[in-house]
Amino acid sequence: MTEEQERALDEPATTDTATVLSALESSDRFLVQQVFKPIANEYRISIPAPGAAEEGRPLLYVKQKKLKIKEDIRFRLSPDDGSHVFRIKSKTVFEFRGRHEVQDAADQTIGLLEKVFGRSLLRSHWRVRDAQGNELFEAYEASWAIALLRRFAGIVSNWLEALTWLPFNFRLLRDGRQVGTYRRVLGKLRDRYVLELEPGLEDVDRRLVLAFAVGLDALQDR
Repeated sequence: MTEEQERALDEPATTDTATVLSALESSDRFLVQQVFKPIANEYRISIPAPGAAEEGRPLLYVKQKKLKIKEDIRFRLSPDDGSHVFRIKSKTVFEFRGRHEVQDAADQTIGLLEKVFGRSLLRSHWRVRDAQGNELFEAYEASWAIALLRRFAGIVSNWLEALTWLPFNFRLLRDGRQVGTYRRVLGKLRDRYVLELEPGLEDVDRRLVLAFAVGLDALQDR
């Protein structure tokens, strides 16, 4: 990608919150692009062309500040600081239980991201709940073999540390049935993920789904 193309992607589209939320709710396919910054993880969320894995015009810009004792990851219409459309907020300082609220623009809780630590020891496992605590869907790493290789590579030998960057792919399930996938695009220097939703998640707020997708990278320090 050329510098000119990069600058174009960093320029916010002239649109409003209602238009962006409407576009998100009507789509079942998203691309999450990580943008490396020295003091923060940043991401762009777009809707790619059908069947493509290239970034579309960004709809949301996400920033995670480093070294914060309480996670506060904001989804905005502009890469610059400003009011957020929604955000991920840790429930407590140093959230050891892996529970993070998703809040709307008025800081009202719309859902919860919850890491299942017991199951995540060998393969990352998450649950997404609504504001009342009802489970909407769960997600886990698609491959047992890759999950185990990634975890034990750095422990066994420094020579195997490169294996920790094996593809980080997830399956989304609801009532035991697959309702989506989250896959890393291979061959890219920067982390790029495609989120594809299948029938069964029509009633789930897309803000929760996108918060979950970004959280998989940001909250696990991928």
